[in-house]
Amino acid sequence: MKIDYIAFDSFGVKSSCVKVETGDATITIDPGIAWEVDSFSLTEREKAALDRRYTAEIKRACGESDIIALTHHHYDHHIPERSLYVGKRLFVKDLRRWINASQRGRAYELLEGLDAKIEVADNKTFRIGGTKIWFSKPLWHGVKGTSLGHVVMVGIDDGGTRILHTSDIDGPILEEPIKLIQRYNPDILIIDGPPTYILGYMHSYYNLARSVINLCRIIESIDAELIILDHHPLRDYRYRVLLYEAYRHAERYGKTMETAAEYEAEGNRGL
Repeated sequence: MKIDYIAFDSFGVKSSCVKVETGDATITIDPGIAWEVDSFSLTEREKAALDRRYTAEIKRACGESDIIALTHHHYDHHIPERSLYVGKRLFVKDLRRWINASQRGRAYELLEGLDAKIEVADNKTFRIGGTKIWFSKPLWHGVKGTSLGHVVMVGIDDGGTRILHTSDIDGPILEEPIKLIQRYNPDILIIDGPPTYILGYMHSYYNLARSVINLCRIIESIDAELIILDHHPLRDYRYRVLLYEAYRHAERYGKTMETAAEYEAEGNRGL
């Protein structure tokens, strides 16, 4: 298995895009991008340049892929350009069930009448040769009842390596995604982490504490020696301080927890 970290918040753009190549297929997960939040310490010119650079990288990844997986229908998880998806096999979050109005509208705008093989992914496993692509049941995008709607996690297993992309579970806060992560037991975990940049506004200190405790539980209960923690926390320069106990827990258990940029030895942008 070959894993390419295409675009992430640690690179300076709002994204969580990864390309996975197995002997059977090439899969791009969540080919979306948006400008970083205003508090992110980059100039408008720098943000625009990074947006252009990583938009091109995401489009290249889509072009090289047989399969594109959309874990939900937010624009930092899919570029709304129909031409990118023509002729592809698309595994997508259900457009009709467990979806809020805004995500449903975006999904139909992108997918209705599209010349592609579109398959609902929720709670299904697809087999391509010796590769299994697993999708979770719909999970809350954060706390139960959130207006942000639902997402699905995606796991890829080629018989040698198991990778799990959690999508936007915002923590994790809830028990259900934790149990699914533990059950899947990946070799490599890509997890989005708590959105501390809206701490005290849309994300409570209580839920931050829950997220840290739950990250520690995951670290000690799965076999993965590499945990890519990226996306939401990287919008906050304080993220390492706020998640200190989780990082210390990873060290205690002899596991590497770092951002995609750190893993690629590039260093986090804007922090």
